[in-house]
Amino acid sequence: MRKQERLLTTAEVCSTLGVTPAKVRLLTDEGYLEIQGKQKLKHGDVNLYSPEQVESLTREMPRILANWATRENARFGAARSGRIRAFESANAWEVRKDRERFLASLNPAPEKTADLLRVSYYLYHLNHYAKAGQKYLYDLKEKVLKSMAQNFIEEPELEIVKVEGLQQINLCQNCRAKARSMGLSYAEMARSGEGCPRCARNNSYYDLFEFNIAWGEHRFSFHTPFSVARKWFSQNRQLPRRNRGHQQEQGLTFGRPITEREARALPMDEVLKQLDFFLEKY
Repeated sequence: MRKQERLLTTAEVCSTLGVTPAKVRLLTDEGYLEIQGKQKLKHGDVNLYSPEQVESLTREMPRILANWATRENARFGAARSGRIRAFESANAWEVRKDRERFLASLNPAPEKTADLLRVSYYLYHLNHYAKAGQKYLYDLKEKVLKSMAQNFIEEPELEIVKVEGLQQINLCQNCRAKARSMGLSYAEMARSGEGCPRCARNNSYYDLFEFNIAWGEHRFSFHTPFSVARKWFSQNRQLPRRNRGHQQEQGLTFGRPITEREARALPMDEVLKQLDFFLEKY
């Protein structure tokens, strides 16, 4: 009886075919790849693919890429499309150079400090992969932040802050009727603070833990919900607190999707391996 083959994740497909997750999605949408299964995780499903089908695609990829380039040429014009591809290739090279400079800058740091900064760099990019549609990666983000909380909380390079958000209000029936009469949605009514004493309130629903990592010129900041991370800390642990403002990463609230040039320069498989190395060590 033939042994059942192990299915491949998106990251493994990207590594085998030398493409980004966006291209794997395109291959799936256009019928070149079929999703053979799903692994269910807390934050989403991991699509799984047949190794045989992926292997057969390695021979087809030059033709498929050429077809995509022809389609781009028809859409944008050959000259413009060529410039875009050249620009993306140059930008990917710059991202790789930035990675090498960053990793080299950690050489003078103590081992544990370098480990914290290195994992922060890859976690930063994992967050962007998750924002681009790979929601299941938030499971891995939680594991890394939990390890930071348990193994690095005494390190001066890490500050963990409890960020207190707005109160959650679940409107009572009277206030729901009032919202309808005012032409407001229930959410708008709750955000306005117009609830009455009969409305249910949750003071910590929107609270977050903010992980700030700083060493030399390097700065990273990550967030996780209070409801997820509160069990990572002992009851005696007193963390700094502040009210929640408009948290930003690279000018966008709570991060942004990864760009194609970043995905080409920092493959998902590399990011996952580096985070797994960290979790094996700590």
